[in-house]
Amino acid sequence: MSILGRQVVNNSSYEIFAYDILYRSDDEDIDSNNLSASATSMAKVLNDFGLENVVGCYNGFLRVDAEFLSNSIMNTISKEQFTLMILQSSFLDKKLIPKLKNLIEKGFRFGLNDSIINKSTIKTLVPLLKYVEYVKIDALHSDEPYVDKLIEYLKSKDKKIIASKIETHDMYELYKQKGVDYFQGYYLKRPNIIKTTSFNASQTQILELWNLIQNNATTKEIVLELEKNHALALKLMQFINSSFFSFRSQISSMNQIINLLGRDALANWLLIFMVSSKDNGDKPNHPLLLMVINRTEIMVGLLKLIKPDSSMSEKSTAYLVGMLSLIHLLFQIEHREFLHKLRVTEEVEEAMFEANGFFGQLLVMTRYIENADSSHINEFIKKYNLNEEDMQQIVSQAMIKVNQFDKMIQETF
Repeated sequence: MSILGRQVVNNSSYEIFAYDILYRSDDEDIDSNNLSASATSMAKVLNDFGLENVVGCYNGFLRVDAEFLSNSIMNTISKEQFTLMILQSSFLDKKLIPKLKNLIEKGFRFGLNDSIINKSTIKTLVPLLKYVEYVKIDALHSDEPYVDKLIEYLKSKDKKIIASKIETHDMYELYKQKGVDYFQGYYLKRPNIIKTTSFNASQTQILELWNLIQNNATTKEIVLELEKNHALALKLMQFINSSFFSFRSQISSMNQIINLLGRDALANWLLIFMVSSKDNGDKPNHPLLLMVINRTEIMVGLLKLIKPDSSMSEKSTAYLVGMLSLIHLLFQIEHREFLHKLRVTEEVEEAMFEANGFFGQLLVMTRYIENADSSHINEFIKKYNLNEEDMQQIVSQAMIKVNQFDKMIQETF
């Protein structure tokens, strides 16, 4: 099976700059420096997904090797949307520079992908720098003294620098001080957690409302709680009326929201809205919010694929597990402490921490999909006798939902 994914590349303010495109198939791996990319297979997957869905309104970094640059797929790649990131395995290919010269004349843009910087490799970069706009440094495996020398040199040449494989907040701070322009890595999912249990006034009210719904309060009780805070009610109305939900008619009452969304869906969306409620007027943590949306959409999509007759309650649980597996990071609060505030069921808690039960399996598989781990995805497909095209559709639809949510966030906040 071939699978397409994407990872966020952001600036020092946690704003999305680009998506790094991940592509893997059973026998090729464009995320590897040792294997040649299957251009024909990638072309099919990209076309199936739709380029506009893969990158949305952002730049796209597409990993390529020297062989890829001679493939007819080059005629289909958008010069405006994609920067072609050359794998380190092709740096010494004698045919590379002539190909770069030819393609640059045609309007293509290039960068150097995940370069491991040390005494022996730094010299291979220098001849290529005049042909590229970006240099991505593998921060996890590079030698820091040589990284410092390279960054100083790159800045003198006005090249943009991306630090990849940034896996901790400390690594992020280190490379930020070095003057790197952009960052990529799982540190976004593991920020420096502040062990606090405090929420602002608006967030506390939303939390109380969420618990009210979970405790089977009547619709009247829920509406009365909402109406205690007019500002909260109006903001929720704006949120629900945004382009993301695409309801046919304008929603004008709290009763309508509950009837159209359903109580469980409203409860889950309240958590997202809770993250977006900032007393200081700042935008929410944009990249992480999009990760939450992507994860919840994939979780629910997998559930529907495995159990087409799944109940609303099961869909709500799948959505909640996906959301709560990341959302505590948006509040910068210790994970279990946050779950205890929500008083979630043991089934939900075990799914997240022990990967137990059916929903735990869904969460594990969702993480594999996020990382385009084709081998584990294939095992999952065989286990549940799924259709590969249906699995691709789940990923594609999740991307579309993320793009729609991204647009809503840009318009609303």
